[in-house]
This record gives sequence, C-alpha cells and structure tokens, in this order.
Amino acid sequence: MYSYIPLPLLLEEDYMSNTTRIVHLFVMDVAKLSMYILELLSVIIIVYSTFRAFYKLFKHQSYARVYLLHGQSVGLTFKLGAEILRTVVARNINDIWEVALLIVIKAAMVLLIEWELKGIEASYVNHDSEEHKMPSHGFENPRHVYLKKLKDKITKNSRKFEESTEPKGTENIGI
Repeated sequence: MYSYIPLPLLLEEDYMSNTTRIVHLFVMDVAKLSMYILELLSVIIIVYSTFRAFYKLFKHQSYARVYLLHGQSVGLTFKLGAEILRTVVARNINDIWEVALLIVIKAAMVLLIEWELKGIEASYVNHDSEEHKMPSHGFENPRHVYLKKLKDKITKNSRKFEESTEPKGTENIGI
C-alpha cells in the first residue's frame, strides 16, 4: 500500500553559513558540558543523601527517610534538567523519543517522591513531640513555616474566643 520514501538528509553545509555553524557548535558544546555537569551533580547529591540517611538510620533518628527522599528528589530534578538539555544535542527523532520517555519516567519518579514526602511531612506536623519534629536542613521549609504560623494563629484565636465568651464580672464572685 504505502511505501516508505526516505527524505533526503540535509547536511549542515547546505544551509549554514560559517558564522551560524560556529554558533551552532558552540551551543552544542555548552549544552553537552552543562548536561554532564548536571548529571554529575545529580549523582553526587543522590549518593551523599543516601549515605547521610543511612548514617541517620543507624543513629535511630526518625526522619532518616525524609533525608533520603529529599536527596532523591533533588538529585532526580538535576537529572531531569540534564535530560531536557539532551534534547538540544539530539540528532534524530529516535533520540528525541528516547529523551521524552526518560523525561516522563523521571518526572513521574519525582512526583511520587514528592507525594510520599507530603505524607511524611503531614505526619510530622501533626505530632508535637521532639522526636517527631521535622529536620530544618539548615533552612526553614516554607510549608512548615506556614503550617506553624497557621497552627499558632488558630491557637491564639481559640484563646481569644474562650476569653470573650466568659461572662464579665464573675471573676470576683467566685463562680
């Protein structure tokens, strides 16, 4: 029925001037270098966070899993950035499909890790004991700051409500 007719391959020499070719090669080199740097950073982050979580697990700290999940999430985000840069250096449609599939898989992994983290963080926020407090990682997580302020505001408003509903003048009577 239908036969495959190969399209003629356009060579770079056919449509690029010398200046365009130099800029093209420069952009390709920068993209490749950036891609390798991002991949290296992702591996370093994942390995470091894994060893740190393993150490915290041996110290019986309850939030060792959170360290591991945060590290994996950040590392996979860097890897996702490297995969996006890989589309710049892709030469044919098969490379682009391969990169697109990898991006979808890694994005799904990041979303699953973030979903798991939200569940863990919610369980930590609902506990007031020192054992269940979330680690600060050297900075305050905006979600935790917001939830803490919200909890304080609710507590403050409930105290005001309780004070306002007490009958006036009964404190001297002894009722």
